[in-house]
Amino acid sequence: MPHHRTVRTPLISGCGVLLVAVLGISGCSSSMVSVDAVPMGTATAAAPQETPAPAPTDTTASAPAPAPSTSGASTSAPAVTATPPPTASPTAEPVPTAPVGSFVLGDSIGLSIAPALSRLGYPVVGKVGQSARTPYLAEHLSSAAAQAAPAWVIVLGTNNAGHEEDVASVREWVRTIRGLRSADQQVFWVTPYRPSTYTGGMSAWTLDALNAELATIAERRDWLTLLDFASIAEEEWYEQDGQHLHPDLTGQEALVRLVAGADATPAEVPAPITTIAPPEPDPTTPAVPEDAPESMEFGPE
Repeated sequence: MPHHRTVRTPLISGCGVLLVAVLGISGCSSSMVSVDAVPMGTATAAAPQETPAPAPTDTTASAPAPAPSTSGASTSAPAVTATPPPTASPTAEPVPTAPVGSFVLGDSIGLSIAPALSRLGYPVVGKVGQSARTPYLAEHLSSAAAQAAPAWVIVLGTNNAGHEEDVASVREWVRTIRGLRSADQQVFWVTPYRPSTYTGGMSAWTLDALNAELATIAERRDWLTLLDFASIAEEEWYEQDGQHLHPDLTGQEALVRLVAGADATPAEVPAPITTIAPPEPDPTTPAVPEDAPESMEFGPE
């Protein structure tokens, strides 16, 4: 008689598949049931095997670790510095110039540019050999022409020696001008210049101290402006003049631009030019020696 035995095999309910020794399957509940084993030696069809599902994987991908640096330098990204917007360059202050119609009072330097200034509408009064002196300023700045002008231009100082007495007189000159000008009249003073090549009677002094005193006084007076010709003058402008006191045409053009501006336009009617004649020589005064240096004509009065 065939030998029978009874075995207990887990049956996965709800899955429809008989599994043997399969673990870790979720989603099905198991229960133990009793079945008769098939007699040994009897061929039976093998139950189909279900391929186990792959183990779940972590879907959160981790970033690969950075490769180690071989140079020893830090692998962190450099800090980014915000670049500030470019700042606008400061606007240059306009160069002051004398308004058209300004009354020009000068010496031979002023008379040398008088034709050009006249065409631009600037009346000029000048005297050859004239230095800056209080009586000269008082006489001509109190004239009707000067008082009616919108501003004054002073072209004096080249014929001043520049010694201590001249420097001490600068304040007196400015006080005289202040007392004669109206409240709305501006005053422009052209700084005088004498080249180092000058060898006349005033060569023992320079005009540096006189110009420095003018600058100090002008800083504290809003009605007084210096037109600094001394800072732009070139010695080569004076080579053609035997006395080395008068600029050539290039220097004269630079001086006109300084007074009237580079964009000045001709006036409809030229302004008058007044040349003050030197006084007649006194017959009782000894004549100037023939060997006197030419620059004596332009020395201090």
